Amino acid sequence: MNKPKFIGLDTRYEIADGQCLQRIHMDGAASPLAAEIAQTTMQNMLPHYSNTHSYVHSSAHISTKALTWATDITLDFVGAKSDVYTAIYSGSGATAAINRVARGLSIARKERNIVLVSAMEHHANDLPHREQGNQVIYIPLTGEGANQGAVDLIALEKLLSKHRDQINYVAVSMVSNVTGIVNPVTEIARLAHKHDALLIVDGAQAIAHIPIELSQSDPSNEIDFFIFSGHKLYTPGSPGILIAKKTLLKQMGGQDLGGGSVSEVSYHDYELQTEFPYREQSGTPNILGAIALAAVMQALEQYGKDNINRHNRELILSLVSSLSKQPNIVIYGDQDSQRTGAIAFNHSQIDHGLLAAILNDYYAIAVRNECFCAHPYVSSMLKEELWKLDLDDISPDQEQAYINAKRGMVRISISLYNNQSDIDYLINSIKEISLKINEYQKHYKSMPDGSYLHKSFSLNWQDYLDL
Repeated sequence: MNKPKFIGLDTRYEIADGQCLQRIHMDGAASPLAAEIAQTTMQNMLPHYSNTHSYVHSSAHISTKALTWATDITLDFVGAKSDVYTAIYSGSGATAAINRVARGLSIARKERNIVLVSAMEHHANDLPHREQGNQVIYIPLTGEGANQGAVDLIALEKLLSKHRDQINYVAVSMVSNVTGIVNPVTEIARLAHKHDALLIVDGAQAIAHIPIELSQSDPSNEIDFFIFSGHKLYTPGSPGILIAKKTLLKQMGGQDLGGGSVSEVSYHDYELQTEFPYREQSGTPNILGAIALAAVMQALEQYGKDNINRHNRELILSLVSSLSKQPNIVIYGDQDSQRTGAIAFNHSQIDHGLLAAILNDYYAIAVRNECFCAHPYVSSMLKEELWKLDLDDISPDQEQAYINAKRGMVRISISLYNNQSDIDYLINSIKEISLKINEYQKHYKSMPDGSYLHKSFSLNWQDYLDL
């Protein structure tokens, strides 16, 4: 089976020197390019589009059956047995689903008010747990400072033992959205369950890179709640996905109620549906997005998860190897940890905002910078560097702007459509920028938020859209 095709690989943009270059997209950790099959599936579905929950007319019948098919495909894609797990479409990404689980578990297990959250989390798998009034304790990572690695299993077990009978659940990401470091979630599940805690895993950064098998021969090694975003899997406009154990969902209140999730309603009472996923999906789900996402999953499954995993790991290894050989480069995260999908780095002579801007404005390379919605994690890796900043010659009113220019990283993230030539072009571009930084820097103005704006070049977005 051939690799899926992607939309936008030949997109071209005018750059600051007047050339028109083909864009190299290396920002897949935020949102990768769309798979063609997603667009095709939506186009094929639109003439038959209808709301679900009915078979009374042909369009409703097609939509309802197609959504059921999509749910089955989704469970299969993550290796979740349908008699144990259900798949629920939730919001526009992982955030809504994580909030749903945090809210539900705080109600179902209110006698347990401690939540353990890994120190590398995206805000989406951190803030929802704080919001429910839990006492959040952060699980240390192996290593220190810029060399932090995965979740420290010894520290985790100590916390679980110390607070036994008080811990509601453990929340971790399978893959960091900053460093690409992979957490040992099977071992984390075993430890959590050994101490009567549940496990929530944010799989947003893992879903496009790592083969996932939620159902295990030993249930104590299973993840209880696995959450990801459809847009991270080459399907923009698709929903967030919550894969959850049915037995746990039955114990949880706190879902958004409305049509679809109830079987009987009177002026005095109501009864929830007994079947999943209907019990958890009030209102009209994102039907088109869910079906398009399932079509992408099917195409990726046919291409081969092992092929995808191998492709991503080879590119990341090549990227880390090539980048680490460049002068003035610091790569964040333990160098011996398993990674996939993304890496974050800094150039000691070029602010993160300036380097990202030059890569776009002069080389048409799309990367991301700043703190990637993981402020505590990024700050912990930058702490030593920030403490060393010399502010003696900086006026008090400019101090914060100066710190902002240093408080961040550049992130390169690869996707299935990237290849070795993209890595080579990126590395050569960074080499050239390093040699010509004084020439480039004079064209930019530093902003108080740490970003850099070109003094004479800007992109007119309406030139590229028929609006």
